[in-house]
Formats: sequence, structure tokens, C-alpha cells
Amino acid sequence: MAHIAETGGEETEDAQLSIYQQDRNLRERHSKSDRCDQEAFVAASIDRLSKEIRGLHTGQQALSATIDSLTRLFLTCVPEPPAEALDQAKRRAKLRYDRFLVSVAQNMTTDTRATLAELADRG
Repeated sequence: MAHIAETGGEETEDAQLSIYQQDRNLRERHSKSDRCDQEAFVAASIDRLSKEIRGLHTGQQALSATIDSLTRLFLTCVPEPPAEALDQAKRRAKLRYDRFLVSVAQNMTTDTRATLAELADRG
């Protein structure tokens, strides 16, 4: 009887070991699947961000080209004031520029307003 009990106990341990190994294998497969899903998600996020950055870069280049063209046009078409009127023209330009900054600031968020105020203080 002791031998049957021992044999029965071993079979139970073998069955438990088999169940444990199957459970472990399932967990490993599930873990690998989760890892693959996470890697795919990260890769897709990086790809999306890369496309957005390329779009922003293109927009920034277009903006720079536009500003350059407008500056060249302005400098070509608008003459400099005469030397005796230069100080008065600078004061008037400063006042107009300050009004311009206030107008721009009214259309922006709070954080940007603070940055714009710093720029106005420097001028």
C-alpha cells in the first residue's frame, strides 16, 4: 500500500508538473505576443511622429521663404526716410510695432503672450 501511495503521489506530481509547464508555455507565448504588440505600437507611433515632423519642417521652410520674399519686396519698394526725419520715423515705427504686438498677443495663448511681452520689452 505504501508503494501505491508513493506511485499515486508521483503521478500527481507529474500531472502537476505537466500543468505547470503548459501554463508556463502559455504565459511565455502570451508575453511574446504582448511584446510584439507593444513593439508594433511604438513603431507606428514613431512613424506617425516622423511624418508630422516632416510636415512641420516643410511648413517652416515655406514660411521662411515667404518672409524672405516679403522682406525683399518691402526693401525694394519702400524708400528709407531722409536723415532729418529718421528719428521721428523710428519713434512712430516703434509705436506702430507695439500696437502690432498687442494685436498679435490678443490672438494667442497665455504662454505665448508672456513670450511676446518679453520681446516687446527688449525692443
